[in-house]
Amino acid sequence: MKLFGFDDVQVSTLIEREGPQRKTAELFPAANRERAIVHFREMESFLYQPASDRIFNTYQSFLLRLPGRTILIDTCVGDGKARPPHFAAYPKKPWLDAFVDEGLSFDDIDLVICTHLHVDHVGWNTRLIDGRWEPTFPKARYIFGRVECEYWEDQVNKGHDLAGRIWADSCLPLIRSGRAELVEMDADLGGGVRLSPAPGHTPGMVCVNVSSAGGRRVVFAADVLHHPIQCREPGWSTCFCEDPVQAAATRRDLLEEIADTDVIIVPEHVPFPTAGQIESDGDRFRYRFPFPWWREADATGAVCRVP
Repeated sequence: MKLFGFDDVQVSTLIEREGPQRKTAELFPAANRERAIVHFREMESFLYQPASDRIFNTYQSFLLRLPGRTILIDTCVGDGKARPPHFAAYPKKPWLDAFVDEGLSFDDIDLVICTHLHVDHVGWNTRLIDGRWEPTFPKARYIFGRVECEYWEDQVNKGHDLAGRIWADSCLPLIRSGRAELVEMDADLGGGVRLSPAPGHTPGMVCVNVSSAGGRRVVFAADVLHHPIQCREPGWSTCFCEDPVQAAATRRDLLEEIADTDVIIVPEHVPFPTAGQIESDGDRFRYRFPFPWWREADATGAVCRVP
């Protein structure tokens, strides 16, 4: 599904799962309930479900089309892998269907960039073929952060079960086969694509920055921002952040950098239409969906109605 396009940049989303998932305090342990409700009242209705106090959350990959290159950013949870039930007990066909709807085959992907190695960002890296985990995208080069890989390899060596499964089926086969390239957190990938460090959620997480021929910038922000409420409360890190304090500092730095500019931010877990721009508001920020299609997702044009 197309998100946006301008100059020589085209961006689509491949959604694996979307809907209300965790409650506010579950996802954001530092959240203040009353303050959260005030913020939700100002937001679009597809971001929060008041009746259940559940945050809308998305697992998605981003398809980036540039001149001469087709790039996939993050690969969701994937299928057929030993994962906890909440990652396995939902259909994965929507992601495959979304890929086909883009008119592509797996052979058409030139580059796969994994912003970090959490379970919902690396799953479609590989598929089980004849009892072996093989690259899903046979002609692609896979980009992993060196710092990120060192961290998760250390977790595996310490006996972290889920990390071990992810490492064994979605990362290590690519490293051993020479298909994965380990890069620094500020690597320049050429053609207007570069990485920038975004530590905190994980030690080696990166953002993917894309510059168009016309000088516009897009930041694929990975999990720096899980939900627009973190613009109102930059200090609210998620329960999944390895270092919540560093994650909050990274988030504020990015928001301050791009606020009141034409930079488009594309966070991984914000529901469709996902892409936004940041406005400053004193020491807080606002997340704006600058394109018209969010009104199609919410035909009333209403913001969240929180009792």
